[in-house]
Amino acid sequence: MKFYVPEWEDHVDAEYDFANDEHSTISRSDRNLAYIWDIFDRDPSRTPIDGVLISREQIEESPKRAQRLKEYGVYNAPDDGTTLEIPEWLPTISDCGAWGYKELPFPPYGNKEMLEFYEKLDVDVGVTIDHLVLGSGHASRLYVDETALIDNFDEDGIPDVVTDSIDVMVDEWPEWPEYVSDYEPSITGPKPPQVPIEELFDIDLRGLDPDKDAEVIEEHVKEHFRNLSDDPRIVYRDDDMEFRFDLTLDNLREMRTLYEEGNYSFRLMSAIQGWDTSSYSKATRVALSEGYQYLGIGGVAGSNESDVKRYVSAVGNVVKDFERAHTTRVDTHVFGFAKTGAFETIGQSGMTSFDSASMLRAAWTGGQNYHLSNGDSDRRYDALRVRYPSHSGELSDAIETALWSQEVLTALRAYDRGDSIAEAIRAWHEAADQPLINLKEYLEEHRWDDKYNQSRLKDLTETFRADYEYGRELKANFSDRLRKRIIKLLRDDDPEDPVPFEKYTQLIEEAQQCLHSFPQTAEEVETIAQTESESSFEAIWTVIDAYTASNGDESHREGYQELLRTRPWERCDCPVCTDLGIDVAIFRGNNRNRRRGFHNTRRFYDQMEQDLPKTLVVTKGETSLSGVETVERFLEEDRAGFWEQVHDLPVAEIGVVTGSGVDEWWEAPPATLSFDPDRLSEGLATTCGRYQEIYIDGENWDVPKNIIDALHDVDCTPHVIQDPRELREAVLERLEYDERTIPPHPERDPGQIGISNF
Repeated sequence: MKFYVPEWEDHVDAEYDFANDEHSTISRSDRNLAYIWDIFDRDPSRTPIDGVLISREQIEESPKRAQRLKEYGVYNAPDDGTTLEIPEWLPTISDCGAWGYKELPFPPYGNKEMLEFYEKLDVDVGVTIDHLVLGSGHASRLYVDETALIDNFDEDGIPDVVTDSIDVMVDEWPEWPEYVSDYEPSITGPKPPQVPIEELFDIDLRGLDPDKDAEVIEEHVKEHFRNLSDDPRIVYRDDDMEFRFDLTLDNLREMRTLYEEGNYSFRLMSAIQGWDTSSYSKATRVALSEGYQYLGIGGVAGSNESDVKRYVSAVGNVVKDFERAHTTRVDTHVFGFAKTGAFETIGQSGMTSFDSASMLRAAWTGGQNYHLSNGDSDRRYDALRVRYPSHSGELSDAIETALWSQEVLTALRAYDRGDSIAEAIRAWHEAADQPLINLKEYLEEHRWDDKYNQSRLKDLTETFRADYEYGRELKANFSDRLRKRIIKLLRDDDPEDPVPFEKYTQLIEEAQQCLHSFPQTAEEVETIAQTESESSFEAIWTVIDAYTASNGDESHREGYQELLRTRPWERCDCPVCTDLGIDVAIFRGNNRNRRRGFHNTRRFYDQMEQDLPKTLVVTKGETSLSGVETVERFLEEDRAGFWEQVHDLPVAEIGVVTGSGVDEWWEAPPATLSFDPDRLSEGLATTCGRYQEIYIDGENWDVPKNIIDALHDVDCTPHVIQDPRELREAVLERLEYDERTIPPHPERDPGQIGISNF
C-alpha cells in the first residue's frame, strides 16, 4: 500500500530565521526551498510518503514553473526554485487535475497532448483524462462562458426560476482542444460578441404560476436552452452526469489506443468516475476490458466516509473477480481520500495506493492543527496563534502587535526550555530597543551610500538587512511596516535632494514610545513565580491569558491550555518537532504551519503503517527474466505456484529480487541481470528500508544469512516460507485478514462474475 501526497508547492525556506521571523533571502528564487522529502533528509526509511501526485491544472497556474517542469522533468532541477527535484526513489503519478476544471463543460486537454505532457514530465504513471461526475440535485446542467457576457458576471443576474430547474455553471472558457468539436462544434469557433446575461435567460413563462406549475416551468426552462443548442456562449445537457461519465470512458478507450501506438516511458492509469456503486462497477469493467492494470477511483474527495467505503468495495469486488478469472493482478488508486476510518475497507478491498493532502492542510485550516498519534490514540491540539501585524491601519497598532508577538514567542520558548519566563521577557525587553538606539547613528552615516541607490524595494531590503546590524530585529520587534517606511525613505533620500532627517527620527521616536508604553507581563509572571515554578504552566498562562485578551482570542483559551499543559511536541521524535520544539505548535506563517503539516503527515503515515503494514512479497529472479517483457510474465511461467497464491493478496506489494533490487510485478525486467549474493543483499536492503515485513518465497530461494541480517539491520522483518499456500496465509494473518474478509475467491463463490463479462 502506497501513500502519495499531492504536490501544491508545499515547500518551506530551509534556512528560515525563526527568532526574527525572516526568510533567508528576500528573493524567493535565491532561497533553499525544502519539500517534505528534504525535511526528512531525502531518506527513504524516514520520509512519510511513498510517492508524489502532480496535477497539470495545478502546476500550470504558474506558466514559468510549468515550462521548467516540462523542460527538466520532475526528478531534475536547475536550482532556480521553479522545479521539484523529487528523489529518484519516490514514484510519481500525474493527472489532469479534474477538480480544477469541474465547472467547464469539457476537460481543457486532449488525449494525445496529455500523453505528451506526461512524457515531458518524466513521471512514472500518467492518468487518463476524466471529468468529475457532479451531482447537485439536478441531472440537467447549463454551462455559460463568462467571457461572452457584458460586464462582470453576477449570480443575481440568473433568475431563480432557472436555478430552481437546472444546475448553472459560469466560468471563463479556454481555447478548446480539437476533440470538443466532435461534441459541441458551435463553441469551438471564434469568440462570439458579448451579450447581457439577461439575453440568455429571457424565457417566456407568461401565464404560469411558480407555486402551481413547477413541473411545467422546469420543462419550459429546459426547452428554452435546448433551442439554444447552437449558441456558442452556452452548453446545455439534459443529463450532464451521464455525459461526464461517458466522456471519461471515451477518453480511457482512446488514450489506451494512443498509448499502445506510442513509445511512452510511463505506466498508464485509467481514471474511473461514478455516482453510485453500480456506475463505479460499470466503469471498472470497461477499464479492465480495455486492458488497464492500474485504475484510479476519482470523484470521491468530497464524499463522506460511508459512501467512499461503498464505492471502493464495489470497485474492489469487480477487480478481485477479474484478477482471479485471469490469474493476474490489478492495482487500484483512490484519489483524494485518506480517512483513517476507511483504512480497513481500503485494505480489504485490494486498493494499492491513495493520495491526500488533508492532514497537511489541517495544519493551517480550522482548529486542532497539531496531530499526535501514540499507539491506538490519536490526539489533536489547537496550535497557538501568534499574530503578525496588519498591513493596514495605524503604524502604532502594527508596532504593538509586533511587540506582543515577540514577548509571547520569547515566553513560549522559555517555557519550552524550562527557563524563567519572567527573566526571559525582561531580557528581551531590555534588548528590544537596540535596533532603535543604533538606527539613528547608522542612518546619519549611511543614508547616502551608493548601496542604497537602488529602485527595487526588494533589493533595498536585502541590502539594509545585511548591512545594518539590527536589520532583522527591527522588523521582528517593531513590524515590517516600520522597516519598510525606513527603507522607502532611504530610497527617496538623495544628497542633491535630501529627505528631512526628522522623517527618520519621527518614526524612531514613535517606535520608542510604543516600546516604553508596552504592557509587559513580566511583573505578573514574577508574582505567580513566588508560589509556582518560574517555568510552570501557571507562569506561561499568565502571558497567554493577557495576550488572548489583547487580540480577542479568548475563544481559543481552552485549546491553548490543553496544548501547553500536555506539551505534545516533546513526545514526537520527527525532525520537525526535534528541530523546532514548541515553535511547531505555534500557528504563525507558512514556515511554521507547513512544517507542522509535514509533522502531521508523519503521524498519519505512522497510523497507516499500523493499520496497513508495509508488506513486501518476493521471489528470487532467474536468468529467464531476460526473455520476457514483464515481471508478471516471468511469475506466470516460472513461478506459477507462487503467483497463483499471491497475485490477489491485498495491501502487500509483489515483486522479483535481482541484483538491481526489487522489480514490481508490472514492471519490465532490469536491462542487465545479476544474482551476485552481495548485490542481492545490498539491493534488497535498500528497498526494504521502507517496509516493515518481507515474505520470501523459500521454495525457490535458500536465502543466505547475510541477507537475513541485512534485512534486520534496516528494521524489516523477513519471513522465509517454503509453501506458497502457507505464505499466503501468513500475509493475511499479519494483516489480520482472513479469506472471509476479502472479496471471495471463486473456489468459494460459485456466483463470481465470469470471464465473458469482461
